[in-house]
Amino acid sequence: MSSPLSTTNSKNRLPWMIALGVWVVIWSLWLLGVQLNPFAAPSDLSQTQFSGHVGAVSPELAGPIPISEPTVPKYAPFDSWAGHENDSFVTDRPLILYAFFETPLARKNLIFYLSHALHDNADFLFILQGETDADLLLPVMGNVKFVRRENDCYDLGAFAEVLTTNDLYKKYNKYITMNSSIRGPFFPYWATDCWSERYLSKITEDTKLVGMSMNCSPRIHVQSMIWATDRVGMEILLFPSASLVEKYKEILGDHDHYPVPKMKVAGINSCPHEYWDAVAIEVYATGLMKAAGYKVDPMMMAYHSSEKYEAECAETDDLQGHEKYYGMDMHPYDTIFVKTNRGLDPLVLERLTSWTDQWGYTSYDACKAPDTKPKKDGIRGWATS
Repeated sequence: MSSPLSTTNSKNRLPWMIALGVWVVIWSLWLLGVQLNPFAAPSDLSQTQFSGHVGAVSPELAGPIPISEPTVPKYAPFDSWAGHENDSFVTDRPLILYAFFETPLARKNLIFYLSHALHDNADFLFILQGETDADLLLPVMGNVKFVRRENDCYDLGAFAEVLTTNDLYKKYNKYITMNSSIRGPFFPYWATDCWSERYLSKITEDTKLVGMSMNCSPRIHVQSMIWATDRVGMEILLFPSASLVEKYKEILGDHDHYPVPKMKVAGINSCPHEYWDAVAIEVYATGLMKAAGYKVDPMMMAYHSSEKYEAECAETDDLQGHEKYYGMDMHPYDTIFVKTNRGLDPLVLERLTSWTDQWGYTSYDACKAPDTKPKKDGIRGWATS
């Protein structure tokens, strides 16, 4: 039988024992990295973001995925991930890369693009190749940046270099690559929509490469003046695995695709110096994606007119030419953008350009997020480099 003194001592020790137990629990949770403040921001914001792509790339298809050596940034970070340059944060916004090389026609295309394609719900990175003052045309905005580089490696090589520098591509899960040889977006009045979403919406669990047109010569390929893909597709294009490359080489066999040379490097992550080597990278990219088990999807209506289109079009020439699109010119309303350096009907291009300008179509309206107001007038001037 315990004495009153021992009972009193036990009661006195009880609060200390409880406090010690609570302290041990809190310390253990802290060591495990559990967030105890319900009002605090998550320590890893990447865990809270919408992934923006379907699944993850298999190591049998891409890899090993290298980690780039940090270099001095050539432009300020986009507002969407500023402050997260060195962590695993991934934004749910698409990254749109626009390669520009100065010519009179390319400048007209750029001016039209800046007037009608920019919007608040994507990050736009302009790659200025060679001598140009086109940066003076760019608006100063947190989602518009530019980088200068020598005019080398052609467009696909430039995209690969920019995407892999400081692991830029890892900040995103959705991508559009395009160049200044095309003009757009063009929409009829009754079908106004967000051009970037139209392209990205075609990316699915099964389809990983979307473009505006398909060329059947010298082998089936989605033409690279504009491509849309996601993280899975991009990592296949940048870092195809050795097993995938070997599988693709077996599929290609020893066929001659003159004047396109045989595949020297699979994917886009190289720097071609000769024109036909650059064309080869474009031509073989579609087959690489198919060898990985994925589909491709061009916007042009003719492709969707037959389930056997790829087999039936084998003898056709490049459709991007005057009257080459089954006896007519490819129309801007068919593909949203149009190639401007292939001799297509100049009157159609002139009229649609003028009408779109006068109409005042803007992607700030078409691509606005829910519950946001469209931006009225952008400020022109120096973009942050």
